[in-house]
Amino acid sequence: MTPADVVAAGAFFAILIAGMIVASLRDMLRRRPVPRIRSRIDELGTEVTRQRKAGPEAPEQEQLFSRQGSLWGDARLLAWWRKHVEQVRAVGGAGGIRLIAVIAIAMVIAALVVVRLSSPPAWTHPLIIVGLPLFAVRATYHFLIERFRIRFLTVFPDTLDLIIRAVRAGIPVVQAISTAGRETDEPVRATFRMMGDALRLGADLSEVLDQARKRLQIADFSFFTVCLLLQRETGGNLAETLENLAGIIRSRRDIRLKTKALTAEGRLATNIISVVPFGVAGMLYIVNRPYIELLFNTRAGHKIMTLAAVLLTIGLWMVRKMSNLDTSR
Repeated sequence: MTPADVVAAGAFFAILIAGMIVASLRDMLRRRPVPRIRSRIDELGTEVTRQRKAGPEAPEQEQLFSRQGSLWGDARLLAWWRKHVEQVRAVGGAGGIRLIAVIAIAMVIAALVVVRLSSPPAWTHPLIIVGLPLFAVRATYHFLIERFRIRFLTVFPDTLDLIIRAVRAGIPVVQAISTAGRETDEPVRATFRMMGDALRLGADLSEVLDQARKRLQIADFSFFTVCLLLQRETGGNLAETLENLAGIIRSRRDIRLKTKALTAEGRLATNIISVVPFGVAGMLYIVNRPYIELLFNTRAGHKIMTLAAVLLTIGLWMVRKMSNLDTSR
């Protein structure tokens, strides 16, 4: 490569990175209300919990459904790890943990086989052996969460209708939650059953709602917990409030489905584009191995592969960013 080519490539990447930074900053500015909303939900959900921790009976009530222990400590890394493990257990149970472990082991074996058979450059061995399992684990983690969220939001409006009818019939909210834990479908049934069991054992309603909200991390369920907490503090017609909330949740679900249908073509194109280069490279490796091995055995081939990987990653990220509209908040 001539110095002019190097300068042109550097200018191109500089402009591209600057554009990505500007787009990210604009996106952050557009989402500024989101942290305020989440902080307000956290304040409403944990205010009573902080008050009750000052009492002598707080540790016993907190142990009803919290797995916090001294082994975890206050380290950020351990807190981050525990948060994700608890979320996987909430959305997939013990089977979710086993699935992620099996996929990680399978991807490690697959990475070792790929390194052994294809003989890529030595500097790529750690990237393949470490990167492939991490990517697979991350994809599995997001798949479990997204699948649980879709299933939960499909059943949740009907659960709210059940609670509304129970409240209008004069049944207390605690009893209505226990009834929802028996009559609704999974996965809402398990969540409300856990809440009902904790309430029957004497836990405070605010603590139960706060723990469930942190465990699920679903915006629509957070709205439900806020409605119950506000009604408990200020009073009002709970049935009417929950009925309006059920209508809002159904509207959000319809918007998500419509968005998914409108962006289906873009998502399909993204998947096809991401598979084509690897498919072509695999076919060339089978048909004419010396032709494709130039990319692995020469310095120019390494540069071409690096540039192709960077451009492919940026292109796929941009296409996915445009086609996947986030309507979960």
